[in-house]
Amino acid sequence: MATTRGGHTPTLTLFCGLPGAGKKTLARRLEAGGTGVRICTDDWQAELGRPHADGEFQGRLQVVLYRHALDLLRHGTDVILEDGLWLRDERTKKFCDARTCGARIDLHVFDVSLDTLWSRLQGRNESAAPGAYPMTFDELRWAWSLFQPPTAEELASVDHYVIHSGALDH
Repeated sequence: MATTRGGHTPTLTLFCGLPGAGKKTLARRLEAGGTGVRICTDDWQAELGRPHADGEFQGRLQVVLYRHALDLLRHGTDVILEDGLWLRDERTKKFCDARTCGARIDLHVFDVSLDTLWSRLQGRNESAAPGAYPMTFDELRWAWSLFQPPTAEELASVDHYVIHSGALDH
């Protein structure tokens, strides 16, 4: 593990969970507590005035922000990357990139039932918070069908992980 001149090993904090699981709530708490710089594609897209449904723009923005996150890690800055990482291949790539940057990996896994996710998303949909995508139940079921929970091998490959199965005080 590489360290910066000050002896600090940067940490990449990652999230694995579906919409409504509590990623944003936890990421904001971690950032407020000094855990790192929070990077969230949805927030940037909303700030730039682009609708969440503009998937092409979101994809381009996500690549740019991720490249920035890796630059921050290389310079010794801790990063909180607020993506859902639903797929094993996505997580493998992020883990490999973090190691290439000499970073530690903290992984937060959200194990939340479909009913709980839908309940939370309904509340989020009703609040119409800026940057919050109004997700339908069909979209959630689609995401649920794609989601690949982390394997024991994946969990063993990171420096620290937490599995969240309860409420995060939305």
